[in-house]
Amino acid sequence: MNRPLAVSSTMLGEEIAAADLYEAAARGITYLELLIPPDAETCVARTEFERVGHLVAEAGMQVWSVHAPFGGGVDLSDPDEIARRESMGQIRRACKVASMLGAKCVVVHAGLAVGDDAEQEMRRRQSLRSLNCLLKRTCQLGVQLAVEYLPANKPRLCNDSAEICETFRFCDGAPGVCLDTNHANLGEDLADAARALADLIVTLHLSDNDGERELHAMPGEGVIDWGEFMTVLDEIGYEGPLVYEAIGGETVAERMEMTVASAREVLGWEGPDE
Repeated sequence: MNRPLAVSSTMLGEEIAAADLYEAAARGITYLELLIPPDAETCVARTEFERVGHLVAEAGMQVWSVHAPFGGGVDLSDPDEIARRESMGQIRRACKVASMLGAKCVVVHAGLAVGDDAEQEMRRRQSLRSLNCLLKRTCQLGVQLAVEYLPANKPRLCNDSAEICETFRFCDGAPGVCLDTNHANLGEDLADAARALADLIVTLHLSDNDGERELHAMPGEGVIDWGEFMTVLDEIGYEGPLVYEAIGGETVAERMEMTVASAREVLGWEGPDE
């Protein structure tokens, strides 16, 4: 199956420019994941999202997904209800941006798994409460909520396939999974994780590592068995884009060239259908 190719906006630099999008589009990359930073770093106006949407369309690309804010105090599992609600406000806005830009899904982090047993249980309840509220919002907007598989070697919620499936059992709606290969490969066999999550997977974050550290290396530069992973994607019927979230290269042009080379040589990507 020849899936389309996508890149995270993190690979284009801090500010998205028309020239950088054309570097991607010229190489057959047709989709973008747009990362929205937390308000603590910058408050991005609606006009900026409209500008980005216009630039993406002019380059002949589409916004596939919006990555909601995380870090900087944004935490769906925060035991402090006021802080949780502030986080929800930022992520609701990301859902609205996704709808405005015609994105398929919005990617969220379930939260932190820190503190003693009592606090961790409270955090799980707060996270579930947040996810259920977001499921209602995304259903209204016609956007798919995608819960990211978080680093398996860090205190995070939803950082292994079994926990994700257990969390989803209590969700009021149909959440999906953003399978991050760099994260999943730190705690369980990546192919097994993909099979366990199967039709829950609605989008991907692709990068490589050494099996011990979160490196965000280009696929093919680490230890992941990409041939096996791509076979599993075929088995489970994943039809979405191959979304790169990797580092490399000194310039955007070099990074896009490395992305396409990796996709062709490691993932078996054959280029755009058109």
